[in-house]
Amino acid sequence: MNEEPLVSIIIPTYNRAHIISSSIKSVIEQTYTNWELIIVSDKCTDDTQTVIASFSENDHRIKYAVNDRRKGVSGARNCGMLLARGDYITFLDSDDQWYNFHLRDSMDTIKRVNSDVCYSLWDERHGETVYHSFENEIEKQLLQEMRQDFEVNGNAIVFEKGLLERFLTIDRHFHCITTMVFRRDLLQKFDLFNEQFGIAEDIAFMIPFFDRCRIALITKSHFVYNQSPDSVYLFCNRRHLDPDTLYKNKEVFNKIESIALQSIKYKLFLKKWVQNDTSLQNKKKLNLIASLMLARQYYTLSYISKPNKRKALHYCFMSLKHNINSYNVALLFHIIFTKKSGGEFLKRPLNLW
Repeated sequence: MNEEPLVSIIIPTYNRAHIISSSIKSVIEQTYTNWELIIVSDKCTDDTQTVIASFSENDHRIKYAVNDRRKGVSGARNCGMLLARGDYITFLDSDDQWYNFHLRDSMDTIKRVNSDVCYSLWDERHGETVYHSFENEIEKQLLQEMRQDFEVNGNAIVFEKGLLERFLTIDRHFHCITTMVFRRDLLQKFDLFNEQFGIAEDIAFMIPFFDRCRIALITKSHFVYNQSPDSVYLFCNRRHLDPDTLYKNKEVFNKIESIALQSIKYKLFLKKWVQNDTSLQNKKKLNLIASLMLARQYYTLSYISKPNKRKALHYCFMSLKHNINSYNVALLFHIIFTKKSGGEFLKRPLNLW
């Protein structure tokens, strides 16, 4: 009888029959063997079920389910979690792959440092090239700073308090839902995924664990994240976009506006979370950070909407509502009194991501 904890792995999928096999194989190849794999179809219309059946016939640890909740990745993950029998839960996307040591290293770390949750780093694949995402000088410096500020145990950095502030104050994130392994009984304390969010649903799910649980971060890559051309974030190269002429490309403008408005829903959730969580340290600072994030998002929407004066003013007033600063005050006067392109000062706060 296997005495190691059972790990429930949840893969949400929608019409990925052509690529999901590599994800399933990366689970089968894990050196940690006490797992169940629950693949949740988000009402697929392709041959996904047939592909999964070809694996489950030979491995009864692999199970197939159909999402019976709200359509979308959050509903599919929630469906999987409610079916899970494991002591621990983890997630994998249907176009990504774990390295074969992921579960073994994660479970060993959880036991060694007595953590409730474990994360690890990852690599990124662009086309045929795999990049080691955390080996440039900026990431190395940020990791070193965390080692100095938090507990270190082997190759793991351990957080109990202060992770939320660190998460909000640096642009680079080191915590990914696809490396998250956590105790299933924590679901009695924290909510399922918010099924209303179109983006950032993973971050909204993870944040309640920050500063409330003992969390380990393994500073080693555990999976390959495939940058898909149909990604919600990668439909265009945003670094090359001109914010003054973006409105001329209606398709790109509408996509960026839609993503930004969905992102605002998440940021409003975050601000409310900070305001309501009585256990947080530096609450005033965190609330200011959340307000600045919202003000910047609305500021960007206002700037790129300038040709539509009414819309630009609406977004500018929303920016001012969350935080009054020299940038959005200047933008307000710019929208009212001139039709010229914005100068470098007005462009400085823009964030098209």
